[in-house]
Amino acid sequence: MLLVEDNEMNRLVATELLQSAGATVTSAVHGGEAVRMLTEGPQPPPYDVVLMDLQMPEMDGITATKLLRANPHLQNLPIIAMTAHALVEERQRCIEAGMNDHVSKPIDPDALFVTLARWTHPAPSNGAKAAGHAPPPSAEIPEIDGVDTASGLKRVADNRQLYRSLLGQFAEKQADAGDRMLNALQKGDIKLAEQIAHTVKGVSGNLGITKVQFSAARVERAFREKDTAVPTILSDFDTLLRQQVHTIADALHQTEPVSDGAGAAGTFNPEAAAAATARLRNLLKESDAEAEDAFAELRTALGSEGKPESLNALAASIRDFDFDGALAKLDQITAETHITEGQTTA
Repeated sequence: MLLVEDNEMNRLVATELLQSAGATVTSAVHGGEAVRMLTEGPQPPPYDVVLMDLQMPEMDGITATKLLRANPHLQNLPIIAMTAHALVEERQRCIEAGMNDHVSKPIDPDALFVTLARWTHPAPSNGAKAAGHAPPPSAEIPEIDGVDTASGLKRVADNRQLYRSLLGQFAEKQADAGDRMLNALQKGDIKLAEQIAHTVKGVSGNLGITKVQFSAARVERAFREKDTAVPTILSDFDTLLRQQVHTIADALHQTEPVSDGAGAAGTFNPEAAAAATARLRNLLKESDAEAEDAFAELRTALGSEGKPESLNALAASIRDFDFDGALAKLDQITAETHITEGQTTA
């Protein structure tokens, strides 16, 4: 299937959930890219369904769908809308644009699979695993005030390592969202301010950070309606967000596994390192969140041969979901340690 979603964290959440059910997922980052992939590639396209976000920069989902339906080869391709606005009017807009169905964001896994079952054969079923898809790695998920971790874990198919990483990314990358919105307003760019609020709302909703989700929704609505209380609403949001980010960061720090130095004094295992490198490279090329698990295997296999500065740089790129950067750093480590990826363990 083709997943069209502009936010990287939301793409990872949706991809992990869909892959856990046996789906093969290809991603596009906005409607224009999806249109190119579906119209310039082989016909009919190699996808049995499209999951299309509505609110995206460059080209939104409604515009993209209208362009796709104008193509005679794409009249019957199922397109399912993903939107945070579960309004009757929004659903009607989707149908009028040519979409077949609608799921609300943040995605409820059960509702998503029921919807997919109406348009795909065979349909994914919750709990099914893709062939060769390893079980998600384990990690400690602390109790965090303001975070519904059970809901967040459900949306990533209980991939605890991925969920913990996403929480850390939220704390690191969204802490200044209030400042970014204020800066956009001061420049007269209310559309950008609304987009930032929309992004925070979507990401926090997917991760179960419910208080921030509802506060961001209030800010987004205030921007859209040009509410005179915007300064107060934005200030309240900024205070709540900073408190929540501090709570998340503190909880993750308190339960951080001692792993950065793991394997530093161990024995170098060339065959295991070759296998771990090959697996990590494939996962990075596929932008697969299980790259963190493969990296841990590589670090252990390298033992004393691994340079801490190179390994830590690779780990940082993986945590930031900078998969292209991570591939370059993996090349550097391969050269430093003279790994031959063709080697395999007996």
